[in-house]
Amino acid sequence: MSYEELDDLELVRKAKQELPYRTEAFEVLMRRYVTRLASACRQWTRNAHDAEDLTQEVMLKVFFELPRFREEAAFSTWLWRIAANRCLDYHRARQRDNISELSAPDRLPGRQQLEREASSRIDVERLLALLEEPARLVVTLRIFGDLSFEEIACSLDIGVSAAKMRYQRALEQLRSVLAKPAVST
Repeated sequence: MSYEELDDLELVRKAKQELPYRTEAFEVLMRRYVTRLASACRQWTRNAHDAEDLTQEVMLKVFFELPRFREEAAFSTWLWRIAANRCLDYHRARQRDNISELSAPDRLPGRQQLEREASSRIDVERLLALLEEPARLVVTLRIFGDLSFEEIACSLDIGVSAAKMRYQRALEQLRSVLAKPAVST
């Protein structure tokens, strides 16, 4: 049986046996999540370079911490908890450094790509920037990480109802912003 055919738990167990000398099981495990992880990091940082760094940091943390993973939760939940914590650390560091990536629209990654797309496309980065940190993280994990509310709750160490409430309130806030007529100058 090839590694690609194994489920996450089996891969975790194989990787625990192999690491650090062999990495095949770990690599297969990371390939399953890297696209969603990178997408979530891009949405969180709004900076392609920082998102790459953040994605790599999360994968390195998983590499070094995997032997201590106790399998009390699903691997994906554990991975997203690491990612969420790293994203929160990133945000706090940015606040400490007084760097406001959120208010610099010319620095938003993908801006040129979005401008090339249909003019009716919503500028997702700017909308997410309007949300408070906890709500933005829940929306990012739900939409770009494709996590269930249960996975989000476990990843953020909050209740399922809290995850749903944060998501719902964030959507309501975004709807109200979209419902306002645009002011032309």
